[in-house]
Amino acid sequence: MTTHHPHRHESHGNHPMSIVAFLLILGGFALAALWLVAMAAGNTGPAILCGLGMVAAFAGAVTIFTSLIHRYHHSPVIPDNTPAETDRYLHEYRD
Repeated sequence: MTTHHPHRHESHGNHPMSIVAFLLILGGFALAALWLVAMAAGNTGPAILCGLGMVAAFAGAVTIFTSLIHRYHHSPVIPDNTPAETDRYLHEYRD
């Protein structure tokens, strides 16, 4: 009897926080558009709120991307297909 138990789901190689950062970037662009429209309409309060939200969303995305690159040595946009990961995959699924 073998003790080999393959994983049921193979990761695509992207870190889960990359998705959060991507959604923050999308939200930042949406808030930038709302900020521009609020400024053009002369609505100072909503313009300030949207501007601060935009800066916070972009700063959060940059923080996540920088953390992934420096702390975890993982590219936030390119899957982690290193030689070690390739060897693990070949050992796990091809043996």
